[in-house]
Amino acid sequence: MKKLLSLIILTIFFSFKSQCQEKINYANLLEKCFTQNEIKLLNNGCEIFENEILKIYTNENIGISYKEFLEDIQTMQIPLEVFENKKTTEYMNNLKKSELFNKIWEIYKREINTEIVVISNDDNESKPEEEYFQIKRDGKYLNCLIENYENQNLKELLKAIKEVPDINPAILAIALTNEFKEEEFNSNIMRLIIAIDFYYELKLNLMK
Repeated sequence: MKKLLSLIILTIFFSFKSQCQEKINYANLLEKCFTQNEIKLLNNGCEIFENEILKIYTNENIGISYKEFLEDIQTMQIPLEVFENKKTTEYMNNLKKSELFNKIWEIYKREINTEIVVISNDDNESKPEEEYFQIKRDGKYLNCLIENYENQNLKELLKAIKEVPDINPAILAIALTNEFKEEEFNSNIMRLIIAIDFYYELKLNLMK
């Protein structure tokens, strides 16, 4: 009886230990498109992001924490401490040095609207612009997501990102929270998209 009890305790212990050591593998769906090191880099980013949001959005269901993060993006009421941490900054610095970075993002330039009207005869005079990073519309990352994910609603949203530049992140966040059921936020690819397309893109533009 004692041996049986000891065996049960050991089984529970090692099962729990195995779960704790389980690595996040949300990006593995994209293995056909990226190298093993690039997949590892994406998964590492997802792990850092998840650890950070779970400090603020505490739920038994992790998917709900992801959804709550998107809901805060809609109103831009995201707690700054989510972004202002050493691990995220170090990760972004390493990512910017990698080839993977340019497969995900591109610089987008937009003319700045000003209230002051300047009269000029020079038609070639340059107008003020602002630059920021956005998902590369013809990049390997976005194309790979579209090609390898079967959820039609999410695929349509990704195609919209591809076809329409300069979509406000708040609008995309509204689309995700309104169009998708709560359980769909438990999918690996959904969590990858929220981490890369929202969290790290916002962080990237805050770092400029």
